[in-house]
Amino acid sequence: MKSLSKPGKGKGMYLFHNFTARNDLCDEDKRVFRNSVGPPREVKKGSHLAREGDVLDRLHLIEKGWACRYKTLQDGSAPITSLLLPGDVSDNGQGLHCKLDFSIKAITRVRFATIQPECAEKLFDRPRILRLFRTSGHMSLCFARSWLINVSSRSAEGRIANLLCECYARSRAAGLTFKGRYFFPLTQVEISEALGLSSVHVSRSLNKIKRKGLIENCDNKQIQIKNWHGLAALGGFQHDLL
Repeated sequence: MKSLSKPGKGKGMYLFHNFTARNDLCDEDKRVFRNSVGPPREVKKGSHLAREGDVLDRLHLIEKGWACRYKTLQDGSAPITSLLLPGDVSDNGQGLHCKLDFSIKAITRVRFATIQPECAEKLFDRPRILRLFRTSGHMSLCFARSWLINVSSRSAEGRIANLLCECYARSRAAGLTFKGRYFFPLTQVEISEALGLSSVHVSRSLNKIKRKGLIENCDNKQIQIKNWHGLAALGGFQHDLL
């Protein structure tokens, strides 16, 4: 396997993270964006930003904390289908006014802002901003394909390694890491819901990854990546998705 390099910070921004500081947007783009985004709100862990069956009547821009999309199945289980990190938007705009087939829930305390449909339309009229929304949608599809491969083709250790790499790379692109350390609030149960594993299997596999010297736990729900190349190789992670 070709050696994977550590993901770079790029411009220090992750799509919509710290939007007004982006240097690839003109002043008018930033002004329109500021006027289109509603005031921030905060919700506690476990709160819903949207529920399955709702008509999507606004976009949610995550400013702080983690949220997830999940699907409720007939047996009552609720697998996590994707994660929303700071700088992510709940939808790329194509699904506005459509009925949701998933729910969005806060994994941690979350601060977010909303964009109403009429404001979204103004944003979509700005070519540079529209490009960001399209990029957001493209990345969501890329990660969805990656998750599909993850749960269908990789070992338990590989699945977890891939998830850890994805979350680290996304956090680093948003400027939210420090010397290989990053916030990772998922519990073993939540990891199992995302990867199709039992929580016991997750626990054993995490311990194996730690014994290989690839990661270690830190305080305040943080993880330190000790060997990026080894972790990326174990998870088959392709950081060029970002």
